[in-house]
Amino acid sequence: MRKVFFLSLITLTLAFAAEEGGHHSPLELFWKGFNILLFLGIVYWFGRGPVGEAFNNFWKSLTQSVDESEQELIKAKEELQKAREELEKAKVRADESIALAKESAQAEIEEARKHAQEVAERVKEKARETVEIELKKAKEELALYGMKKAEEIAVSMLEDTFKNPEVQKKYIDRQLRILEEKGNA
Repeated sequence: MRKVFFLSLITLTLAFAAEEGGHHSPLELFWKGFNILLFLGIVYWFGRGPVGEAFNNFWKSLTQSVDESEQELIKAKEELQKAREELEKAKVRADESIALAKESAQAEIEEARKHAQEVAERVKEKARETVEIELKKAKEELALYGMKKAEEIAVSMLEDTFKNPEVQKKYIDRQLRILEEKGNA
């Protein structure tokens, strides 16, 4: 990654030198290129820590949200298990009450079974919805954060580059040439 970055900078420096049409000596071009590389190296050196830390903090908060969703899912499974245990207990009670009154026991078993199934379905559905919502939210936050940081870095790099009067002049000259070419066409 660093090699590609520095090769790109060298190519950019040579491209600016070529645009000048050879009005500068090679030594002057070398020092201009060296100064640009030095500046960009300093920006990289001091900017990499805060940017990396920001991404790490965002990643930690994102994984924490996912972990919390997983904990909720585990709790939902525990509630489901409790509902199943409750169903089993209802079955045992129903078997005991059959000896007393077969008809009333049958009604109680059906009611307990329906209740347990409804509770289990509600718990499953709530857990599924919670996980989906949290996952979607986390993806959206990650995408927005990545785009925001990329835009901030790009704007910062452009602002730093355009602070140089020579870069401003070259940009204006290039734009004027493009307009002249369009006007002549």
